[in-house]
Amino acid sequence: MYRLGFTPWEQEEPITDLIELINGADALPPGTALDIGCGTGRNAVYCARRGWQVTGIDDVPLALDRAREHCRETGQEVRLVQGDIAGRPDLGDGYSLLMDIGCLHGLNAAQLARAVGNLNRAAAPGATLLMFAIAKGAPRPAPIGIDPDEVPTVFRGWQLVSSRRADEIVMHGRLAAARPYVHRLVRTPSPAT
Repeated sequence: MYRLGFTPWEQEEPITDLIELINGADALPPGTALDIGCGTGRNAVYCARRGWQVTGIDDVPLALDRAREHCRETGQEVRLVQGDIAGRPDLGDGYSLLMDIGCLHGLNAAQLARAVGNLNRAAAPGATLLMFAIAKGAPRPAPIGIDPDEVPTVFRGWQLVSSRRADEIVMHGRLAAARPYVHRLVRTPSPAT
């Protein structure tokens, strides 16, 4: 879809929830961030401009090429990793912010379980996960989706802080019928700590 130039998930500006986490009254202190399914790097660059050390992961080479170009144009340093979040990516660990603006909701149950395991290893205790996901049931070829009531069960090791319907995020074409949500979770300490 990147080759065709049809990327309806790409937004010019970050979603409001990410802006609040980075610039709001109760903003997180800058640290290390992981942008899951970073695409062309817009959210990664947004965070890097505000003092964050960002790693972006995507499995689409063309998307990463555009992310590199975007980083060059803006003068921002972002570590970009080609890999599948449900595979065995070399991400490192200790991330205080993980953001997924439309990647995880495209994974099937087995892939999502592997991805959550990778996020658990990558996240520092107390880390924040901000996730945009449509609910299940959108017309195909929409992503599979993640229902809001499934989030606490699927994201074991995370506490759901908030979940809200995000109707201000405009979905195009067949996705116009989708039900978008934004979820915020916090990584709980492992039993060994």
